[in-house]
Amino acid sequence: MNILDFYKDIDKHEELKQLFVLGAQQHPAGLPANFLEKDVWVTEILRLLYDEQQMGEFAIAFKGGTALSKCWKAIDRFSEDIDLSIHWADLADASDEAAAWEQSNKSRSQQKKFRDRQTTRLTEWSTALVERLNTRLAEYEIEGLSAVLEDGPKGEKIDILFPRVTAGSNDYQLDHVLLEFGGRNRGQPTEPHAVDCYMSEVPAFGELVFPEANVQAYDPAYILWEKLTALHQFSTMEKEPATNRLARHWYDVDCILQKGISDSLNTEKAMNDVIEMKSQRWPERGVDYGLVARGGLQLIPSEERLKGIEKDHQEAINGGMFYGYPDNFDSIIERLRVAQDGINEKSTGN
Repeated sequence: MNILDFYKDIDKHEELKQLFVLGAQQHPAGLPANFLEKDVWVTEILRLLYDEQQMGEFAIAFKGGTALSKCWKAIDRFSEDIDLSIHWADLADASDEAAAWEQSNKSRSQQKKFRDRQTTRLTEWSTALVERLNTRLAEYEIEGLSAVLEDGPKGEKIDILFPRVTAGSNDYQLDHVLLEFGGRNRGQPTEPHAVDCYMSEVPAFGELVFPEANVQAYDPAYILWEKLTALHQFSTMEKEPATNRLARHWYDVDCILQKGISDSLNTEKAMNDVIEMKSQRWPERGVDYGLVARGGLQLIPSEERLKGIEKDHQEAINGGMFYGYPDNFDSIIERLRVAQDGINEKSTGN
């Protein structure tokens, strides 16, 4: 029996809840029931997006924390959203990428015109995707299952609502699956990965069928440099960043570097591609991405800014977002300080 079939009949919801509770008791990493349930839907949505090609023919890379967790087991935290990057040229409708890139960067007005056009196309594309998803989700015959385009984020966020049968001990975890889209990747290097559910790792459920997906994951070197430059942004931007759910980025970078998923010292092309895209397309007041390639990478913000991020790290721990207990934030920061110095020395040739 497919695990999703239990959702069709409300009378089976209590039985389904007990399956997730049993899964939490027997899962090798000790994941709580509400995470196991959400992961079933994360994997099923990935299957719809990639295996059933609901996203169409755009080149779209699966990236971010969920990709790090499900494709490489690089992080020991539950990443609950699905981060997807559309190749910029697809949103630009550019047949000649090199010429389109050069034309769009001739002036600030051309850059703004390009960003506005891209936002319009992304909103149109996301609206059509929501319609396709809702048509498909209706076939599940599960009450409360739907896709909703968020107001305000310019087509970048889609919420997948599902009828939860479990509940967490606090509200740190989102109660829906968030899809985040953007046309921010300069290149489109991806690699195929097969992903499955955490519930399938429990031997007692051998007779149950769980979702599986075959995704196109972003090259981990690009994921690393997107995260490194994000830390540089959060550390140097003039405006104070919202610290809620922010500490995970420092944790993720630390894990990538510790586990050797990607080497920051030998991925120059990925670094340059990410810097070029962020500098040209997504500038932030006070942030000089060019410094990253000139020995000026800054991963550690001011002490005052760091306090809020450390608080968020502790709230994530209290919310059970990790498998086991992660290192304290001071240890993470000290390792990243060493990594920052090593990257900057390599960039300056010292």
